[in-house]
Amino acid sequence: MRANPSFAVALLLIHPVAAFFSATSQQHTSCASQNDYRLAASANDDGDEPNTKDSASGTWNPLSLAVLKLGFTEPAWSSLYNYNKSSGIYSCANCRSPLFSSAAKYDSGSGWPSFWRTVDSERVSLKKEWDGRIECLCANCGGHLGHVFPDGPPRLELDGSELETVPESDPAIGYNVQHSGGEADKKSKYSRMPRYCVNGAALRFDEDGEL
Repeated sequence: MRANPSFAVALLLIHPVAAFFSATSQQHTSCASQNDYRLAASANDDGDEPNTKDSASGTWNPLSLAVLKLGFTEPAWSSLYNYNKSSGIYSCANCRSPLFSSAAKYDSGSGWPSFWRTVDSERVSLKKEWDGRIECLCANCGGHLGHVFPDGPPRLELDGSELETVPESDPAIGYNVQHSGGEADKKSKYSRMPRYCVNGAALRFDEDGEL
């Protein structure tokens, strides 16, 4: 059979193109495999702890980084910590500094994990934003946690022993009954405590954890 010259020319043109796409596909697959490995390495038992021997802190979780470093707000009702009822300590997902205790966690109905007090003095710092809201940050590393509001739970509904040990560094911004600002008014059983509305991605939970 006599060879078709046009067919041979077509093969010569197609071969380098096919080789290019084959190499590109292999490179893409390699990058995808590396990305899958990185994600798998970061999604270990701790959820987002870097898989390095010398890393005592930090996170590789993309959502946690967006919240802590860029001030991103996660979608409401999306965090498993919003539904968590286990006893333990909630720490900063970045530096592991203890921030809140499960004893101070309550269902605010907001869709984000909410607490009415911090776990200890100077654990959470506050900053007033341009729109009047009060931002709460990890006092140790400066990571964005969320915001604090004056509509926390009424003192009447809280454990008296927990109320007696509220850190002095916690803000006295809870709604008061008569809004007189008097000392008796602030301690009224009907007045409210602050509500720390925190992104779950900014937290790390240690069940039965201790300070």
